[in-house]
Amino acid sequence: MDVLEHISPPPERTRLWYWFKEHAKSRLALVWLALIAFADTLFSPITAEAFLTALMLAHRDRWRVYLPVAWIFSILGTVAGYWLFYFLYRSFGEALLASWGYTGAFAAAQDIIGAQIFVTLLIASFTPLPDKVFIYAAGILGAPFAPFVAGFAIGRGLRMSVVTYVVWKFGEPVLELMDRYAVWATVAGVALFALYAIVKFNLLPW
Repeated sequence: MDVLEHISPPPERTRLWYWFKEHAKSRLALVWLALIAFADTLFSPITAEAFLTALMLAHRDRWRVYLPVAWIFSILGTVAGYWLFYFLYRSFGEALLASWGYTGAFAAAQDIIGAQIFVTLLIASFTPLPDKVFIYAAGILGAPFAPFVAGFAIGRGLRMSVVTYVVWKFGEPVLELMDRYAVWATVAGVALFALYAIVKFNLLPW
């Protein structure tokens, strides 16, 4: 029995979930996972975890293959996104920012982000904010590359591992829980990121 046939996502995601179901059963499923994971951190609105979930439900015993592929290709997409925006900004944006008189503010932002880039990327993986926002910003600001990649790799690896384990352990019923508590998870993620920023940058009024 195909468990994917019995999952009914909300109507607005039906078409996309149908695509996931069909391609999760194809011989090129691993290739699709690699492409989706790479594009996810570069430009695509589709997260690797979404297709990873479909794959886990279709082939539960292959998590040892799916998880590393999703993780590695998401890192490769992140590296590509970082350098793309690094060179785009220095080719076109630098002169524009200087003409607006924001060079000093940009330098200050570089110092702040650069010093906190590892923790920022680590925490960002558990917020509802798209990873691409942080990846683009890191490239534009020229954040230190090694801690940037390390923070993303650890954070995203943990997130993918949690998704993989939960789907492997509980199967189809967990999707209903994800939908039911998605809003609360979003609030918790934003609160976590805000709390870190408040404490780290001493934003309390007292």
